Amino acid sequence: MPGYSRLDEIQAALLRVKLKYLDTETAARRAIARRYLSGIRNPRIVLPSSASNGTHAWHLFVVRCKDRDALQRHLRSGGIGTQIHYPVPPHRQPAFAAWHGLSLPLTEAIHREVLSLPLAPTLNDDEVQQVIDACNAF
Repeated sequence: MPGYSRLDEIQAALLRVKLKYLDTETAARRAIARRYLSGIRNPRIVLPSSASNGTHAWHLFVVRCKDRDALQRHLRSGGIGTQIHYPVPPHRQPAFAAWHGLSLPLTEAIHREVLSLPLAPTLNDDEVQQVIDACNAF
């Protein structure tokens, strides 16, 4: 179907403007991720791994922690917002109803532990350091 798109005209116009800033925002996210990776030293927090060639866009910075809910409360008490982007394992999603009976302990554990830290390209140096310090103080 020629001309078919899931974007309406307003979304396309906004995206056209935003695309001009994609490289700058990706560079900012990479810089924040590098600071998190080098600064967060809490053994209770498992950091993500990435290729050393720097090609990761860091849409999200997802850590793992066995005490995720306590970590999230700790960060919230310091004014740091977090999100649980993927709380339901894939085999428990409605689209995979045929797999609901499966037992996938590792997958289920990961989904109980994941927490996304702030990674907006608009974060300033002090805000990034606040996240690092709060994670290390947990």
